[in-house]
Amino acid sequence: MATGTTLEEGVAPRAAAPPDAPEQRDGSELVTFPDLVRAHQGWERELYGADRDGQKPDRAVEWEFNRRWRQFERKYGRIETAYWSVRHASAVALTIKDVPKKHRRDERIPKFHRATDWATRDEPDVARALDECEILAARTEEILRGPSELIALRRITAVASHLLGYVDRAWGRESPPPTGQPTPDWLHQADCKKFVETQKEELEDIERFYRRTGNGQAKILFFWGMVQGLIFLALATAVAGPIIWAVDEINGGPDHWGEEQLLAICVMAGALGAFLSVLTRMAALSGKFHLDFEVGRTNVRWLGLYRPLVGGIFGVATFMLLASGILQTNTPGPEQDYAYYGILAFFSGFFERFTKLPTGDIPSVGETGAAAKADKAESAAGAGQAQGGA
Repeated sequence: MATGTTLEEGVAPRAAAPPDAPEQRDGSELVTFPDLVRAHQGWERELYGADRDGQKPDRAVEWEFNRRWRQFERKYGRIETAYWSVRHASAVALTIKDVPKKHRRDERIPKFHRATDWATRDEPDVARALDECEILAARTEEILRGPSELIALRRITAVASHLLGYVDRAWGRESPPPTGQPTPDWLHQADCKKFVETQKEELEDIERFYRRTGNGQAKILFFWGMVQGLIFLALATAVAGPIIWAVDEINGGPDHWGEEQLLAICVMAGALGAFLSVLTRMAALSGKFHLDFEVGRTNVRWLGLYRPLVGGIFGVATFMLLASGILQTNTPGPEQDYAYYGILAFFSGFFERFTKLPTGDIPSVGETGAAAKADKAESAAGAGQAQGGA
């Protein structure tokens, strides 16, 4: 256990409950991070007071802290790293909860915790910077997954630890200097602003990392959504074809099996064209493909699923246009009908890029200075392509 420093792989000291300790409460009791911080502060004060007075610490206080620690870890996972303030009941921490793979593809769920209002009540600049840490951590937990999520949260926790450690620093209060010179309080404020600015620069770098990684992970989700859309469309086409054929047989009407095959080919060719159209924009270095990845991972996957469906609709439109004879074109011949209809439907699938996203513009929350300006500039540069590009 370390106080006033970063705690790596922290494990609370395990001590047997004293004979006069209260009965252990039900395991379902909810212990929040502020509850744990207050228990830690009480335990620290008991240790320092007992050491000062040359007495043994009250084991009941230590037992209560251990109990809350275990309850907290039971809900949020082990405390991976933490900073405990030496002056106030304040702390920041990063927990990691191990979960079975059947609940989530990633084996670990990290979470950032913060309880710093007591320490920062007289430091508004530090409090605002910690607010930005918490907002960025919340966005990271919702959007990122895997090692990238853990890397970003570790960096955010390090920044928050530095900010809280700065508040713990002892400031000497000297007698006022001669008139016309800044007082120690003003010197402290100037130094505080300078320190906070350096930490905000680190936060902006973390946010840029978050945006790059979030966009990359959104592309992967979008891709798998398109794969699911292709599979769904193939299954739907495979089921619809025999049903239409069976209806023709029951009605005893003319055989339309040839037209049904051409229609199925056009549907799948249009979907594949839309699939390839999106992949080419994803690979382009010009940034033609844009995603509002903060709409959520599930919504990004749904947006990917609907792209092949759009391509299939264009394929159906191509089939109907050619079969209707409006263009008054001659097909190469019955043997080439499949290739003729298929290639035209495939290229028609590329028109999916002209369809607009149903999500519109998603407002960003809690952006820090430089990262927010960079994001707005990027959005303005690709505004015309963002709607049709994704």
